[in-house]
Amino acid sequence: MSVTVSDLLKLPSLKPARVLAGAGGLSRTVAYVSVLEYANPQILEDDLFPGDTYSGSEIVITGFMNNPADERLQCAVVRRLAEAGEVGLILYYVGVYVPAVPEEMKRIADEKDFVLIQMPENRMDFRYGEAICEIMERIVRDRMVNPAFVNELLEQVSRLPRHQRTVDTMLKMLSERMMASFLLTDGSLRVLNEATWPHSLGKTLRDFLEAGNLPEPEGEADVCINGSDYRLCRVSVKLDQSRRMELFIFREGEPLSRSAVEQAGDAVRLAANIWSTQHETVAVRELVRAILQDEPMKMRRLANIFHIEVAAIHSMVILHGEQEWNDGNSAAVLQRLSDLLNSYFGTVVTDAYEGELVLFMDGPGSLGEEREIQMALEACLAGEDQPCTFTWCNHLADTAAVREAFLLHREYLADARKLFPHKNAYHTREMEFARACRLRIAGGETGLYECQRPLEPIAREKDEACLDTLEVYLLDAQCSYQRAGELLFLHKNTVKYRLNRCSDLVGYHIGDFPDTLPLYHAVAVRRLLRS
Repeated sequence: MSVTVSDLLKLPSLKPARVLAGAGGLSRTVAYVSVLEYANPQILEDDLFPGDTYSGSEIVITGFMNNPADERLQCAVVRRLAEAGEVGLILYYVGVYVPAVPEEMKRIADEKDFVLIQMPENRMDFRYGEAICEIMERIVRDRMVNPAFVNELLEQVSRLPRHQRTVDTMLKMLSERMMASFLLTDGSLRVLNEATWPHSLGKTLRDFLEAGNLPEPEGEADVCINGSDYRLCRVSVKLDQSRRMELFIFREGEPLSRSAVEQAGDAVRLAANIWSTQHETVAVRELVRAILQDEPMKMRRLANIFHIEVAAIHSMVILHGEQEWNDGNSAAVLQRLSDLLNSYFGTVVTDAYEGELVLFMDGPGSLGEEREIQMALEACLAGEDQPCTFTWCNHLADTAAVREAFLLHREYLADARKLFPHKNAYHTREMEFARACRLRIAGGETGLYECQRPLEPIAREKDEACLDTLEVYLLDAQCSYQRAGELLFLHKNTVKYRLNRCSDLVGYHIGDFPDTLPLYHAVAVRRLLRS
């Protein structure tokens, strides 16, 4: 939850007011309220809102006391406030000081979704202070009841013009909300961005950082700066495997909770990854991270911001290389893979994650299509220096299933490759089978003996050639004499002779299921034990 303009209009002090224009912004979040009586847009530009930066999700109260009659300047002020990220204007004393609200002002407000609110005309008995007290009380109460704020801030930033979707904007929002100062540095502690509370504190805190009396990463310390006591929190902001930044949070008075500090670090990391110069690339990286960590709220927010239909994703392909994939060796490959998959599917998301390439898509619709795409992927990667294996995870119902499939792949791919060394494309079912075999091995001597007992009649003959042939026939050749002969460099009749002998020893025809199922598990565990 968060306090919106619409919520404020229900307060006793604002119930008599009416919305003149900008109704599209009624759902925007209000961070705080301020009074502004400047009527010169040049002063706003140079002194209050330097450059074209974001200045906060505040609602402004004014009566245009300094310039009540110049409609052109009043309209310019409203435009500048809207461009700076303010959510609306509450106009007092219309008919007393300001003769009337200009139609051009209403048009600007509608264009910018900047809520223009007018208090009753020709009335002097309404006071700024009444609205200020009630608005701030409502905002503070909401923050106490609803302490989670990352998604709310992401949404606020996403609604701003593209040029204001920056780390600076996020830091200013955090500073306003938490009444604390934020300095973001690179790994060498060079200040990259800052938002201080109050604004005049900037140079003082930068000088303190340069002095070097700082807590360890993820640590906290009580510090005294120019006679004032602060709680200083240091948070590491990891961008990827090779880059990180440091966030320093200064709070005077009551210290911030650990949860608030962690949320602030998360918000800054998201802002840095989403709205950096590599906008589209890192946006997808954060979305992939949210999906694979099963963070549905964050995932939905990011998907909405970047118009990606995550609900349509039902398949994931994981590409594992002999060397880990990273920013240096994956960008060009990912672009080729993404272009290829976009020719097949409507929804495609690709990125590198924890050393693997992950490809999300809304298909394939059939086994035939999967085989076709597999061949296309292999052709796309034919020129790469390192060979890859593919893990297909289909029919994924939700992000929990996606995360489970990814973890299954990470933990059991090595075993699956030992069990099925002639494959380069696997499915989750092979990972599940590898897990079952590994659990049998970990179950102790009794369980291992029970698993291997189907092989005893053959093992007693001490015929390793027959055992090896049986293993290849079941695990690698899909019960094909021809394929087993090719893999073992034997004539298929030799394979058939050995398997017939094995069948005689175990008492059933090898290849008939379910009779052969215990034997299948037994040779798989045998192969893992040997490896």
